[in-house]
Amino acid sequence: MARVIVKTDAVVLRTMRMGETSKLVTLFSEKHGKLKVMAKGARKPKSKYGGCLEITNEIHVVCYLRDDRDLQTLSDAEVVRTHPQLLTDLTRLAFAGAASEMLDRLTIEHEPNERLYACLLGILRGLEEVSSQQLESLFWYFQLRVAASLGYRPELSACTNCGCELELEASWFSPALGGGVCQSCSREAAADGADAFSSGGTTIFGTTTRRVSGESLRFLALLQSMRTYTRQDLPPAPPRRGEIRGMLRSFLEYHAGATGRLRSLEFLDALGPYQPPDQEAAVNDED
Repeated sequence: MARVIVKTDAVVLRTMRMGETSKLVTLFSEKHGKLKVMAKGARKPKSKYGGCLEITNEIHVVCYLRDDRDLQTLSDAEVVRTHPQLLTDLTRLAFAGAASEMLDRLTIEHEPNERLYACLLGILRGLEEVSSQQLESLFWYFQLRVAASLGYRPELSACTNCGCELELEASWFSPALGGGVCQSCSREAAADGADAFSSGGTTIFGTTTRRVSGESLRFLALLQSMRTYTRQDLPPAPPRRGEIRGMLRSFLEYHAGATGRLRSLEFLDALGPYQPPDQEAAVNDED
């Protein structure tokens, strides 16, 4: 198949060393979806790419594309936008890395998805702008938008088994069923022989299901209902952060299959409570 020269905007998701002087770069592009490209000589001191091929950079690329190959050849690249504020805050950088890993793990190559590309640009820019209390809410908003863009939007307001509205009290959440399960359906399933319920989860309807609070479901439903957000209307993350993290993580990893384990989310869990840089803390104290 003949090579086709393509020009497109893209975000750098991941880089790896290749040989002595080159790089293997994973991009998510606006026009062609995920691309893996070889940047020859990118690690040379006087490379024409300079610092262009750094994770989270927004760049414009020219590459030779062949549908019968997994690895494409990068011809040229120039920086459109960088995100220096992320480099000064470990937690913001970790969220950016998690967003990049999500798109790398959850997408296949050569499948254009401009909506998903817009979501990626939105979170990278938002992570530089929102307050420390809004960081995790923004990331959850991004995860919900990614799920919707890939065709598996979770149901957070109605029972996925019977369709009734989920009650205000605790309910259940099933990644395999696609969202919330009401108390009535859970009790019926238990009566039919499901495992005993526990805080860690159980098996009902043949799927792993976890108990969650009504507050967590309503919070995610609120984020899901927002078509766009501003810094003024994005709510801060609620106290039950671990519960919401577990819901979204299990949902995305289930639908991603064998490639769905997201190591960056494990790293975020290990970071613990957010600790803003000294500079940001000083500014907040002055306010």
